Amino acid sequence: MSSSGRRDDSRPTPALAAIVCTFNRSGLLRGMLESLTTQTLSASAFEVVVVDDGSSDDTPQVVDAFKDRLPLQSVRQRHAGLASAKNHGLFRTRSPLVLFLDDDDVADSGLLEQHVIAHRRYQAASDAVLGYTGLSAELRDDPLMDFVTEVGRFQFSYPGLHAGDALDYAYFWGGRTSCKRSFLLTHGVFNQVFRFGCEDIELGYRLSMHGLTVRYHPAAKSTMVRSMTVDQFCERLARQGQSNAIFSRLHADPAVQRWTEVAEAIQLWEKASPAYDAIRRSAHLLDAAYRRKREAGLEAHDDDLRYLHRAYWMACTISKAKGTMEGLAQA
Repeated sequence: MSSSGRRDDSRPTPALAAIVCTFNRSGLLRGMLESLTTQTLSASAFEVVVVDDGSSDDTPQVVDAFKDRLPLQSVRQRHAGLASAKNHGLFRTRSPLVLFLDDDDVADSGLLEQHVIAHRRYQAASDAVLGYTGLSAELRDDPLMDFVTEVGRFQFSYPGLHAGDALDYAYFWGGRTSCKRSFLLTHGVFNQVFRFGCEDIELGYRLSMHGLTVRYHPAAKSTMVRSMTVDQFCERLARQGQSNAIFSRLHADPAVQRWTEVAEAIQLWEKASPAYDAIRRSAHLLDAAYRRKREAGLEAHDDDLRYLHRAYWMACTISKAKGTMEGLAQA
């Protein structure tokens, strides 16, 4: 095992590398690494590569604490964004399969083994595997997190997917997808212009030119454990909108233009920008009121949830449009 930036070439090549990129989220990273210590896949069959994207917290100490508990190597880079960190991890491993994990998730004990099993079934070089990420029990009861995954679907969302589905590049979701390392090295890696968001879908789009198929394998399970406030999620969506603008500039394909929704964002921002601050404030206040009502043990009516969802939808959609306009302005 190794916790240094050097790869241990004396060790037999594992079947799979779990690549975890992180930035200033040491507490969450600890939970992810802890979950990887209980995998049903033999420790000789996988390795963990942690890429520290220039954290200023105690991330190095957290990683060091697992040096004797995981087949682990770590590498630190200057803060350069998610795409750069993912590429760094990709180049640090020799494993034929690479699984990109998020530091704010925890892995089911069978996660890594299920990805290996799925790739034995889907053996084409161009086959990737999408696993299932659910919400923790606490987050499932959170009105915002339930909305953004199950209702508004602004984050990963699985309704309508079935085991074995053959999906297109739009399902090449970072944090829950594995693929053959050789396929990436041959046909393309992450575009490092993307610091947050779209780095996965944009790569998937380029790989689709070479036959990429994403296979859904829900038995490969992980759980998201990080909650967000309305303001935090709006800021996240604004960053996503910025990346959408970059994606749209890189590829004129009508399919990309539909996915990025740039034209719709321009129209929406033209109409709604004067009310943006008020719309976000309204969502924040309705969210707080709904939570206080539940904490007090008062029954929430259908109208309460309907108005809250409407407020969430408007704040999220317009925040994303705002980010898209900012991204276009940077061209």
